[in-house]
Amino acid sequence: MSDLDSLAPQRTPTSSRPLLGMTVLAVEDSRYASEALRLMCLRSGARIRRADCLRSARRHLRVYRPSVAIIDLGLPDGSGAELIKELDRAAPRVGVILGTSGDARTEHGVLGAGRMVSCSSR
Repeated sequence: MSDLDSLAPQRTPTSSRPLLGMTVLAVEDSRYASEALRLMCLRSGARIRRADCLRSARRHLRVYRPSVAIIDLGLPDGSGAELIKELDRAAPRVGVILGTSGDARTEHGVLGAGRMVSCSSR
């Protein structure tokens, strides 16, 4: 190992930073929820890109391909379920797509938007 090896950034996930090397796109219009997601991602080692509406999210997706997308269903310019459908059909596909909502009644609608295994607020 040379002196320069210790300066290279670590890219292998560890137990303390399990998301190291991943990029998360958080589409959330609540500043508080967005900030909470940012802190969790940074603590876990992930890079984060944030958008507060569908338009901004689509702009990000033209440039970046995230490993994970966390999408609020109730956005100011439309339903996050639309974006979930788009990402589910995109190639290459985002590896993990999560829908979030404070409304438990949205569970069945979001399950129909993509190939999600399960969704529960219980």
